[in-house]
Amino acid sequence: MNLSAMERGLLCQRRILAEFGELAVIGEDLDAILESACKGAGEALGTHLAKFIQLDTDHRQMWVRSGVGWKPGVVGHTRLELEQGTPEWYSLSVDHPVIAPSIALERRFVIHPFQEENGVTAFVNIIVYSPHDHKPIGIFEVDSRTPRAFSESDVDFLRSYASLIAACFGRFRITNAIKDAEARLRESERRLRIAVELNPQIPWTADPTGAVTSIDSRWTGFSGLQREDTLGQGWREFTHPEDLPTVVERWGEALVSLAPFDVQVRLRKNDGHYDWYQVRAFPELDESGRCQHWYGTVEDITERIRLETALREWNENLESRISERTQQLQEEQREREAAEAKLRQSQKMEAVGQLTGGIAHDFNNLLGSISASLELMHLRIAAGRFADVAKYQALALTSVRRAAALTGRLLAFSRQQPLDAKVIDPNEVVAGLEDLIRRTMGPTVQVRCELTSVGSISCDLNQLENTLLNLSINARDAMPSGGTLAIRTRLLEVDARTGQDKDIRPGRYVIISVTDDGCGMDEDVLRRAFDPFFTTKKMGQGTGLGLSMIYGFTQQSGGQIRIHSTPDVGTTVSMYFPLDQRNADTLTGTMTDAPVLPRDKGNGEVILLVDDETGIREVAVDLLNDQGYTLFEAIDSESALSQFDKLDRLDLLLTDIGLPGAMNGLALAKTLKARRPELKVLFITGYAKAEGISEGASLGRVLTKPFKVDELLDCVKAVLD
Repeated sequence: MNLSAMERGLLCQRRILAEFGELAVIGEDLDAILESACKGAGEALGTHLAKFIQLDTDHRQMWVRSGVGWKPGVVGHTRLELEQGTPEWYSLSVDHPVIAPSIALERRFVIHPFQEENGVTAFVNIIVYSPHDHKPIGIFEVDSRTPRAFSESDVDFLRSYASLIAACFGRFRITNAIKDAEARLRESERRLRIAVELNPQIPWTADPTGAVTSIDSRWTGFSGLQREDTLGQGWREFTHPEDLPTVVERWGEALVSLAPFDVQVRLRKNDGHYDWYQVRAFPELDESGRCQHWYGTVEDITERIRLETALREWNENLESRISERTQQLQEEQREREAAEAKLRQSQKMEAVGQLTGGIAHDFNNLLGSISASLELMHLRIAAGRFADVAKYQALALTSVRRAAALTGRLLAFSRQQPLDAKVIDPNEVVAGLEDLIRRTMGPTVQVRCELTSVGSISCDLNQLENTLLNLSINARDAMPSGGTLAIRTRLLEVDARTGQDKDIRPGRYVIISVTDDGCGMDEDVLRRAFDPFFTTKKMGQGTGLGLSMIYGFTQQSGGQIRIHSTPDVGTTVSMYFPLDQRNADTLTGTMTDAPVLPRDKGNGEVILLVDDETGIREVAVDLLNDQGYTLFEAIDSESALSQFDKLDRLDLLLTDIGLPGAMNGLALAKTLKARRPELKVLFITGYAKAEGISEGASLGRVLTKPFKVDELLDCVKAVLD
């Protein structure tokens, strides 16, 4: 599935962040990791210009340790004073990310000469803190050679980068400490080996029965015991009580098998503390294989045990930290995906907000027409003048049809739903939206629709309508003093040469263009028009997602989008959709002036009608009773359950989805079908959410309000049949 520019940008950031996360965990060269960080950040934000400035331990100086995109002589060579007036000093003083969208407008600090020489006009700074003591290690910076309004998403991306860089510094600090400890341990073992070779450590001997017969004189200084007190089995007195059973067992096995004896044991020193020692012994055998003597040594291994324990604990903690960070990254990814969905929906709702003024005016007109028609019908019936009733009835039905169309349009715009490609006639779509766009534009903007015979295209109808409305609103905002908005359709044959020039595959395309004669766009704005979150509107008046989402929609539909604009002349946005040779689907139905009731009536089938709207309920009960059905009614799920318990027979549940109370119509249908699986269900609803309608369709049939009475009867009969 094709993705929008915004989605591709966020996916690119996630991919680069994931790749760098792996490198940060396993990389062995800190400078290579920092260079990869600068390269990845510059690529993700599209500037290809980044650096990492490391602070000296006294925080008086700093140096450009790593970076990409800079002229020779900057990275690894440039040292700077950390003083007031520099961007880095300001970043540390405010203790949060600093964004400079345009250096020309900056008053908080002055950039360094090497930045000016490299053409820097904008940047964003992120402080990297040590995970050990949370002191600043350095500053990670992404620079831009063009003015750039870095977004909150960019800052969050760089925060994650900075966290990984900080973790990497922490890992190398611990790794270097372990390497130093291992080096010291190896040196200690080397010296011990030399010492053993030159003067063995506390040698001792034992007879074939295991009794100690001699021990080095240094033993007295170690244990505080006289040599004679250690001979025989006296060694047991200074062995740790927890280790003694194991040592006795292993020593006994060695005496029987004549295998070398090797055990790690805690022995008590003359100060009363226990330390770890390696006790070894080898038997001296005669020619017949019988043991003559045992020769052994005692070696202090306390330091090695401590280091092994520390290393094991560090590894366990590292795995725990990696697991915790992985969970955090997964949670951040889920939050980012949810935020993207909310942003897409907010763009739809922004368009709906632009419509509300004109829609409210139209609804008041329609309600006035319906009310007046009904009152006149009442007066004519009371006066016995039945000839005019049909005319007022037709007027009321026409107003109802127009109100239903407006409601459907608003629900379609605001509904959260995936793309649903259909074969449609673009001229029919534009013609259907023309009246809506005229109301949205206001009296100062003239709207022209120039439509030619173009055929069909395949795309999502809701997205195309939303796209045309958004482009029209953008055009209106570009013409604050009024002007002309032109929507055109035409057919274009793209040959191989034209396709190469326009970066589009050869073939036949339907072009839908929206043109205004407003303020236009300069080259810089035009170049960034499709960037996510880029907007020229004031704070709070735009999300910066409109054109990027339109770009993604046309790409997903197999097409392209192009913008041509000249300052003070106007703008044309052209969407290219591949021509589809199939016949267009029917987009809308029609409401006849008078209902046509079905000929076949019911046979006494029992129907439970649940709706909190009294008017709908009374009309439906009268209508269905007249057609031979047996009706029971309820206003909510609680009263419906009470009615259900009293009925021996029930053929159809006819219910609204949006019922008052704790249980809506969907839950009521599930409850009753669980008790009577053969029960048929028909939903009548004005519910706006697509998932509610989809769930209703999975349980039975759905009829959307407002509906004609013959439609209701047709649906009831179809469900029961």
